[in-house]
Amino acid sequence: MKKIVKIMPHYEPRMWGGGTRLKEEFHYDTDVSPLGEVYNVVALPGHADCEVPEMNCTLSELYDQKPEWFECETKQLTVRVNILDPMEDLSIQIHPDDTFAKAYNGGRGKPEAWVILDAPKDGYIEFGHWANTKEEFMEWTRQKEWKKLLRYLSTPIDGFIDIPTGTLHAIGKGVLTYNISRNADLTLRLYDYDRIDPGTRKKREIQPQEVFENVNIPDKRIEFQMFPSSFEFGCKVTRYGDEPGLYTLFRLQIDEKGKFLHDRFAFYTCVKGQGTINDIPIRQGETILVPADMGWMHFEGKMDLFLASYRNENV
Repeated sequence: MKKIVKIMPHYEPRMWGGGTRLKEEFHYDTDVSPLGEVYNVVALPGHADCEVPEMNCTLSELYDQKPEWFECETKQLTVRVNILDPMEDLSIQIHPDDTFAKAYNGGRGKPEAWVILDAPKDGYIEFGHWANTKEEFMEWTRQKEWKKLLRYLSTPIDGFIDIPTGTLHAIGKGVLTYNISRNADLTLRLYDYDRIDPGTRKKREIQPQEVFENVNIPDKRIEFQMFPSSFEFGCKVTRYGDEPGLYTLFRLQIDEKGKFLHDRFAFYTCVKGQGTINDIPIRQGETILVPADMGWMHFEGKMDLFLASYRNENV
């Protein structure tokens, strides 16, 4: 029998973490330190896998045991969701495509997208580069001419940015983001500021050669987008994307009461406020899974929710 269930967050330490917002505002109670990133939805067996207490299993196990909840064409869960609050800049990195990932570690490519939840006035992300040729990109990297190579963007609150595979990127310090991506985990680092990992007391590994092979050249010059919203059945709805084979991402903001219909499975993550979804309590920081074909969702409370889902490519 299908039912709405809560998904417990998965925590991993991040050397660029250490702030208090995720614990104090999002109620993430963990001894993992330094905390800077929370996986709200992830299903990578043996690596990072959210718990589903009501079903006495992990999310990857639920996906295998209850295929009718998801109705997906893929062997693994399709989407991953995380919230980041970095105290320092993330490494300059890319995610490769499916072909490279499969040959490299048997994994999958990881296209993703970010929505800026909050940022300082001078907040920024690194996004893309200024090189015109692969030779120029390699030369500027080897000479560490980062100011010449790296492209930076200011971070508008509520701004959305798409990150195709092969895109150079890094979230800047103090920029709180909601991230959706494929349920995969292959990151290739170009530069990490020569930081020393306190756990190993060594510099973190970088993979410049693999980045050279996979980075988009010329760069696609993607910018932030501000999407319009519509008012539907008591909800302020923002639709960022609904591309089969990639991801579905909506935002639902409710002041008192509302309802919404989505035919596919959906992970609802509350990024502000609290309330109920079909009488299931949810508050800032929590995520619930609504299986496919559950009908209308009825909301009560003052909440800011993101809906992460997926449509099959071959329909």
